Amino acid sequence: METNSTPEQNSKDTTPEVSPKREPLQLPKGALIAFRTSGGAPASTREIVLYPDGRVSFGGPDLGKEMYAHVPRKMNDAQIARLRKTLDHANFFRMSSAQGDPPPDAVAYEITARAGNRVNSVAVFDGVIPDALTPLIDQLSALMPKE
Repeated sequence: METNSTPEQNSKDTTPEVSPKREPLQLPKGALIAFRTSGGAPASTREIVLYPDGRVSFGGPDLGKEMYAHVPRKMNDAQIARLRKTLDHANFFRMSSAQGDPPPDAVAYEITARAGNRVNSVAVFDGVIPDALTPLIDQLSALMPKE
């Protein structure tokens, strides 16, 4: 019995699509906070990195080696202090990530922060964001570039 399909077509029909595994959110050396949002409808991913001197790098770490190559300062000292206080008030360094899988079209939030020798990473998504974490997510989301 002959079939009219080629082996390539057969393999396409039986091979499941595999979504690429996303790398964990990394906190670059010298950074204060790394923040990533992903998901939603339509699905998108955005990332920022904040530095203690007020620089905000979009899409990943600031890789400029020379001072003139660094991204410009976006936050003033008061904003940085407010962000640090928000981390403390949220008890961020004792917080854990949400359990389970996010619902379809939910926005996921990943935050990694450093204060002194304390480092913590938290991942939450719409529907399971602790009340204490909401002000931090709001502050970080406000720094994201507008789509």
